[in-house]
Amino acid sequence: MLLAAGYGARLKPLTEHTPKPLVPVAGRPMIEYALDKLRRHGVQEVVINISYLKEQLQAHLAGCQDFRVTLSEETEPLETGGGLKQAEPYFGEGPLFAINSDILWSDIGATALDRLSEHWDDGAMDFLLLAQPKASAVGHDKGEDQLFIKPENTIGWHAPDAPYIIAGIGIFHPRVLRDAPTGKFSVKTLWLRALAQKRLFCLPHHGRWFQTGTLADIQKTEAALKLHPLEE
Repeated sequence: MLLAAGYGARLKPLTEHTPKPLVPVAGRPMIEYALDKLRRHGVQEVVINISYLKEQLQAHLAGCQDFRVTLSEETEPLETGGGLKQAEPYFGEGPLFAINSDILWSDIGATALDRLSEHWDDGAMDFLLLAQPKASAVGHDKGEDQLFIKPENTIGWHAPDAPYIIAGIGIFHPRVLRDAPTGKFSVKTLWLRALAQKRLFCLPHHGRWFQTGTLADIQKTEAALKLHPLEE
């Protein structure tokens, strides 16, 4: 699932007439970077939640020939947790990727999606979240990441890379949504419950990582990519 329904308020004025996932970064709509990664991983079905200026996203995604795309429409943006809950009927019985549409990344060695898949343990995990070393992150929200990323639940914790931040890329099992509320809520509500049950795990990212949630973030990302384009 790609999360693409937000207002993009921090990207105004760019998002006054363009939905955030279609705002260009280095000449491409930012959502296309995540779609490329899913395409290369062999994913064939994608659920994308839409709301704000959804007609533009509908038109853009109509040209997406490599995936079977299902759009989960929200009357108003339901935040990260509410968006997952609304899309629950479109999920199967097994785990799936969840990716924010404002994330760009490259990989060193095995890809992040391959590594997440290899480390997923369905019996032990409800969430496996990619964690990015904060020192090398370009653009990130101030938040409560330290609550979720700890040595004891992080596979391959490397102390010199700490602190880590949540990278907006991960795997979750839809069983976490069975008794989740409807309406607006943050996915952190589900993370906290899984953490308390020792079913939330993290995996450090090996590679470059960018979040393009603000104009300053986009400018920093474009400057970095001009010097060193994303490795594929």
